[in-house]
Amino acid sequence: MEMRNTQLPPPPPGIIPAFVSGFNAIANRAVVILIPIAFDLFLWLGPRFGIYNLVAPALSDMESVVEQNPAFLGNMGLFSEFFQNFNAFSALRTFPMGVFSLMSVSVATSSPLGERQVFEVSGLFIFLLCIALMTAVGWLLGGLYFYSVARIATTGEENRPSAGRSLLQGTLLSGFWSMLWLVLSLPTFIFMGVLLLISPAVMTIVYLLIMLVVLWLSVPVFFSAHGVFLNADHLFRSIMKSFRMMRYALPSLGWFVIVAIVLSQGLNFLWRIAPADSWMTLFGIFGHAFISTALLAASFFYYRDLNDWVEAILIWMKARAGSVQA
Repeated sequence: MEMRNTQLPPPPPGIIPAFVSGFNAIANRAVVILIPIAFDLFLWLGPRFGIYNLVAPALSDMESVVEQNPAFLGNMGLFSEFFQNFNAFSALRTFPMGVFSLMSVSVATSSPLGERQVFEVSGLFIFLLCIALMTAVGWLLGGLYFYSVARIATTGEENRPSAGRSLLQGTLLSGFWSMLWLVLSLPTFIFMGVLLLISPAVMTIVYLLIMLVVLWLSVPVFFSAHGVFLNADHLFRSIMKSFRMMRYALPSLGWFVIVAIVLSQGLNFLWRIAPADSWMTLFGIFGHAFISTALLAASFFYYRDLNDWVEAILIWMKARAGSVQA
């Protein structure tokens, strides 16, 4: 029986212990949830950064084009309402390294304090500059948030990365993914536009295929920041370890991601029950901050355990190959 066990690969780590460790860690050090709470309070009670004046001329031109097709007029009304209520401060919520937020997708124009003040920009250059600055601030806030949660997950361990190195490498990592997204998205949008003119049906199929690839890649992209904050890895080593983990542990990692998404998005329906102009929204903000931070902590625990398992698997495969050759 022992001979049979030595010939089997080590089992992957379970996802339940990671979730339990994450929730226990944040429950014992709940001060870290003040970061997403403060962020959501700003997006909820603070001013809005509007862009309607910037896009109004384009919307007017689109309305004149679609007047010949009444079926699209209703959609134009939805577009107009969306841009009237859109808050560009949501650009502070960055990915993969960012502060989790409940209110970043909110389009509420009022709060318990009354109507929210709106700052508008009319120049495209000023708008792009503001977006770039807010994105950089979002990276720094996200780096501070990830670093704080990672320190909780590595309590008692030696050789923990310093704050300065973690923030620098995390910011470079976010910048790398942003530049790669820009380089790939521009030709993709042009290609999709050409397909739309040729065949809308083909464009829909290609769009679905692209979205599947994006969803698949979003998992290693998200975990690519974990090595920076847990192991003091530089950005490219952290990216390589994330994709290696995806390669060898896709089923286990997939279950972890599915459970985390179900918990997060399912509870978000509960957190958003209260209207934005009610103080009851505070309960949703606090609940979302705790749950999302606990899930982030769980992801750090699972990343550490899963990478240790991948290392053990590689050693087992190497030993197995050596025994077969012998």
